[in-house]
Amino acid sequence: MCGISLIFHASGATPEMARLQRMNKALRHRGPDGDGVAISGHVGLGHTRLTIVDLQGGAQPMLTPDERYAITFNGEIYNYRELRRDLEKQHCVFTSNSDTEVLLQLYAREGAACLQKLRGMFAFAVHDRRSGEVFVARDRFGIKPLFYAWDGKTFVAASEIKAIFASGLRAPQLQAHSVYNHFIYQFSIRPHTAFQDILELPPGHCVTLRPGAEPVFAQYWDLQYPDDGDYETMDEKYWCLRFEEAFHEAVETHTIGDVPIGSYLSGGIDSAAIAWMLHGVYGKPLQTFSIKFTDANEDESPIFRSIAAHLKVENHELLMDDARTGGFVDDLERCLYALEQPQRMALDIPHFLLSGLVQSRNYKVVYTGDGSDELFGGYDCFRQDYMRYWGNGIGSYWRRLHKYFGEYTQWFSHDFVALLYHQHRRPRQRRVFDQWGTYPAWYDFWHITQALLPGLFSADFLAANRDNVQMDELRADIVPRLAGKHALNKSLYIEGKTRLPNWILWKSDRLSMAHSVEARVPFMDHKLAETTARMPPFMKLNYMDEKYVLRKVAMPHLPEHPNNFKKKAFYTPIRAWFFTPQREPLLDDYLSADALRASGMFEPRRVRELLAILLAYPQPRTMNDTYRMMQLEWILMLVLSVQILHKQFGQRQAACFAV
Repeated sequence: MCGISLIFHASGATPEMARLQRMNKALRHRGPDGDGVAISGHVGLGHTRLTIVDLQGGAQPMLTPDERYAITFNGEIYNYRELRRDLEKQHCVFTSNSDTEVLLQLYAREGAACLQKLRGMFAFAVHDRRSGEVFVARDRFGIKPLFYAWDGKTFVAASEIKAIFASGLRAPQLQAHSVYNHFIYQFSIRPHTAFQDILELPPGHCVTLRPGAEPVFAQYWDLQYPDDGDYETMDEKYWCLRFEEAFHEAVETHTIGDVPIGSYLSGGIDSAAIAWMLHGVYGKPLQTFSIKFTDANEDESPIFRSIAAHLKVENHELLMDDARTGGFVDDLERCLYALEQPQRMALDIPHFLLSGLVQSRNYKVVYTGDGSDELFGGYDCFRQDYMRYWGNGIGSYWRRLHKYFGEYTQWFSHDFVALLYHQHRRPRQRRVFDQWGTYPAWYDFWHITQALLPGLFSADFLAANRDNVQMDELRADIVPRLAGKHALNKSLYIEGKTRLPNWILWKSDRLSMAHSVEARVPFMDHKLAETTARMPPFMKLNYMDEKYVLRKVAMPHLPEHPNNFKKKAFYTPIRAWFFTPQREPLLDDYLSADALRASGMFEPRRVRELLAILLAYPQPRTMNDTYRMMQLEWILMLVLSVQILHKQFGQRQAACFAV
């Protein structure tokens, strides 16, 4: 696992060594075990290395024996041993035991077609020194990041945006459309990022760079769902067996490497299933890592301790103390420097600190359960979509009203049910269907904060957002691919193009690599995902039972769970951590009137008004109290995180500008 960088001058100019060295320094946390630069003609490659496979060999950038091809590679190729055996049959000679050399030799023989043979997570660039071409690719789901900027003359790319800024080839400026979209969707909309003119190479895509020409982008993979009704079988036992086989293979395949492997463990079925399966296939003592909260409502320690004891694994705990002296602002600043995008929740902080615990135990690799909810419809929004569907079957206005404000309020707050009822009116549903060809499961969630947005933004910021069409452009690409699919699979496909790569996998990589820890995500194994995609929808979301097939397969091997492993949202106490009278002075650098005017995006009076409401908010006693407080928390957390990013990058106070 590493950090990579690339400078390509279409004009033929030679990249400066100093720029690539600065990019490497900005990526040092991703690869503290070594670094290198290779410049040839108009192309420069940079690399920082975290040694996991072939600890002694495998230094990068790496060249083929004839020095025609050079590669900088970030990731793991889980089937590299099989690929190596095939290449050796073709008389290919290897000088190392690394997966990097296998990838390089495979590309040298097969070019872009090599992508179809790779099983893993990766971002890499290969320079053909004979033709002058550069080939860049990113893995199927976007587990490994790759960002770039192209101005018609120079293509500069790196594992993290900060390295592009460190090169001096691009100046940092927050992108107004992307910032605004975080207040609606919670993520940047591909290929855009939070920064002007900095884009991401989409998952499952590659790009070819040729001297004197425009970059040529291509998609080499997409997750295919069958047409509704076109399933191999509806037999539950068949799919449980197929899933268990694919799950076992994915977890086992991911165990490559010459360093110990650990696993995150919470009270949920995702991490518990990973720990169970890894414990069975790893063949070495397994250690797990968990988060304990002082807040009893969030703490899952009795459950994950029970799982660890049942599996007979050694578990390490990180304590998150709400009353921690000094608060969490410093940690939030470090997280945002790593993430390079705004956040509406504080979930990144415990994940960031847990990665630090993993590093302190001298572990470089840890398994996570990320991706499971996105494959199996594990979030509340998927169940809420069933509620919409059931409501549509009620002809009587009064019966439908009673269904929402009677039955549904046992699960959700009154105000949220009111939002759902408003969103689910038939005329509004028709407009959504006209736009999307379906009703995305996350559509209601995108409206939770909208009631608090009027008056929040400055006039200049709103003017800059008049032509914000980022989601419109992405939707135009997605909608034609949804035809004929089941409604759940349509929502899962949309999820795979939006929130999964641009928030879930984004933070999984960045928060772990900030501590030089590689996060492996077996649920994102493309063969496992292709198996789950082919399943009939009821194997994923069975009425109100989410992740049905995973629970059927894993639960017999796990201890009893007080909630039967039902999904519990992971939430952190934003107000207690940031927005109390005692902690308010810590926020002045970002939320004072002067600081807000300096960024130019927010109206200071409205921000201070919302902050005053949250500071004085009474301790919630009902679900509705909690929901209203959560809306305030999300808005103010977003404002705070944008302000921090403005100071770090817009005002060039981040570490990457000092390298």
